Amino acid sequence: MTTVQVTYAGLIKVTRGEASKELYSHQNEAIKALNEINKNAFEGLLVLPTGGGKTLTAVHWLLRNFINNKKKVLWIAHRHELLDQALETLQLSAYSSLLSKVSGFRYRIISGHPKHDRPVNIQKTDDIIIASKDSLNSGLDHLLKNWVGDLHEVLLVVDEAHHATAKTYRKLINAVKDDLSKRGHHNGFQMLGLTATPFRTDESEKGLLKLVFPNDIIFSEHLRNLVARGILAEPIFENLETKIQIKQKLTAQEIKAIENFDRLPQDIAKRIAEDSKRNNQIVAHYIKNRERYKPLLVFAIDVIHAVALNKVFKDAGINSDFIVAAVKDLTTGATIAAKDNKEKIQKFRNGELEVLINVEILTEGTDLPNVQTVFLTRPTTSTILMTQMIGRALRGQKAGGTEKAYVVSFIDEWENKINWVNPEKLDGRGGEFDGKPILSSHRIARLISIEMIEEFARIMDDSIDTTYVEELEFLKRVPLGIYRFSILEPSEGYEPKTTNYDVLLYDDTEEAYDNFVHDLKILFQSIDLQDREILTEAELEYLLQTAKQIYFPNYQTLLGYRDEDVENILRFYAQNENEQIPDFLAFSERRKCDLSIVARHIYDNSLGGRAKSDYIDSLWNDETSFWQVLFSDEKLYFRKQLDIEALKIEGLYPNAVVSIPTVIPDTVPIEKLTLYEIKERDILEYRKIKNAVFAKHTDAKGFITCAISGVKSQMRRDFQIDHIKPMSKGGLTTIDNLQLLTRKAHVDKTRKENTRR
Repeated sequence: MTTVQVTYAGLIKVTRGEASKELYSHQNEAIKALNEINKNAFEGLLVLPTGGGKTLTAVHWLLRNFINNKKKVLWIAHRHELLDQALETLQLSAYSSLLSKVSGFRYRIISGHPKHDRPVNIQKTDDIIIASKDSLNSGLDHLLKNWVGDLHEVLLVVDEAHHATAKTYRKLINAVKDDLSKRGHHNGFQMLGLTATPFRTDESEKGLLKLVFPNDIIFSEHLRNLVARGILAEPIFENLETKIQIKQKLTAQEIKAIENFDRLPQDIAKRIAEDSKRNNQIVAHYIKNRERYKPLLVFAIDVIHAVALNKVFKDAGINSDFIVAAVKDLTTGATIAAKDNKEKIQKFRNGELEVLINVEILTEGTDLPNVQTVFLTRPTTSTILMTQMIGRALRGQKAGGTEKAYVVSFIDEWENKINWVNPEKLDGRGGEFDGKPILSSHRIARLISIEMIEEFARIMDDSIDTTYVEELEFLKRVPLGIYRFSILEPSEGYEPKTTNYDVLLYDDTEEAYDNFVHDLKILFQSIDLQDREILTEAELEYLLQTAKQIYFPNYQTLLGYRDEDVENILRFYAQNENEQIPDFLAFSERRKCDLSIVARHIYDNSLGGRAKSDYIDSLWNDETSFWQVLFSDEKLYFRKQLDIEALKIEGLYPNAVVSIPTVIPDTVPIEKLTLYEIKERDILEYRKIKNAVFAKHTDAKGFITCAISGVKSQMRRDFQIDHIKPMSKGGLTTIDNLQLLTRKAHVDKTRKENTRR
């Protein structure tokens, strides 16, 4: 039989002596924390900023505590570059100072990449398997049968663990854990997640990462501490205004697409990429600062931009090159891998290249200690991506890098509509960033306006009859808030892409949606997803129609209702099972957006001509107001709506309800208001009260009980909140005076009360 040697599996022999890389104090502190928690089964996170040595710390710890004691390790990640880095770190750390009881250990590296192995070849003798989660999921039977099935204990390491909330990760994690448990090894499963950019994992925020890693953060270190110790470089932020004006009028849909997908519209991206003046500015700025900037890593917009920039650098006599995740063969049109990326990266490490331009490939996992400067020539709306780009330059002197790192942003003149991440604002956050940034009222209003602008456009279109919408009270047309959530959508490559979705909640849909999202677990009991996270078309249609029948029976008359909103929530839940419902972002400043009050002021004060125009302009230009944000900077829409509100006051909309604001309002305790009034004034307080009442009447098994009839159900929509002591008799809207009744019990109670009268 003919045999050949392969590098994807083999034996790593232990070398006598000390490990070649000495750990820093923060890494030794991390190992102490890991040793402490390892006394029992655990599932937690090691959080170190980019450049802080997550991989090396984990490898030193697992070699000493697992491989040295002949225990097995499974290391998973989502990209083959991360797998190669883990294997390289293992090989460089295989010294007797860490491995005193074994002479060697066997490894196998598995992924969809042609240079790696496949799950079918997993052997019982493998001591550590380093694999992509997608390959293992596709060959899960081989992993369980050929490897896990014979084990009493295993350590699962999840690299770049902020991705572990995806159901594909959780499927793999649960499969290994469950296999050990069903064979009686309940304490045989340990899991360590590695990340520089964790989502917050507080229970109050219901973070999925907390559910995947219930022991939360075992150890973390702040960026600023590592900078102070010289382990990471001190970031110096510089901006260069390119003077390029993005004059194209971005539509609301384009703004939404940019913020959801972090991608520029193709025509704008192409224009920026091919802008010779801008590209020459970038290269000229580098040449001017060449001695302090080199070596330079450039983050480009796209492949066209990388190629164009590389040519300008080369024409200027700079030894540069570019790498991309994939390039398209111009002859065949087929997408092919950039085979020479690894060689170019090595040349950059060796100093043979002075400038390396890349597109979406050097953000995670690649060790580039010699980077002095990063050029951010592309804007981004992603906090995590910005953090990772900055992190490429942050290797400090003690880590073989530099004392200072330059982060240079090239600022184009955009209209102030898009929430581009400012790298300087990330610096003071200690290297740990939220996956879900806290949104201001203006930011929430911007999200709302993107959806509402379609309605304003329809009103401006004389060919469409929008009388019904126009007759509504203006504030009724302003949402109470939005559900904002992310769905992992399939994409080319090793990692799915995150897409943001927004669902607007209005007065007449808030309760229906609230019941719907809290009843999702019950709805999904009719669907056997098993380990899938993608609903079939038939399943999605069935769930949609069921939800419409139960929660939105009058959907045709509900303002803002869309089938796709319900479908997206269903798809989100399918990925996250019963662990999370969409986050609700309240538009707490909603009452400041009542245009009818503005119209009433103009009418009551007989403003006309120049006085009216000046008053309207002062409102429009007031930076503390929400008008420009809400109307997406479309002043014509604002004026049109104001005219409609004025016509209502004059009685020209016979079916319109005209609200006249109280001139001198009284101040009363909020508990004297009805639930509806509380909802109108403070949606967060309303939802807090509502959730507390449901919690009071819900048992440990999730059954809700009617306070009068004792009828039980797990569905919120079967109940409504009722005052124990009616407000007409002095009852207050407080938790202890509120109860849950079935709709029938509520009708019976009301009938009895009316009979007594």
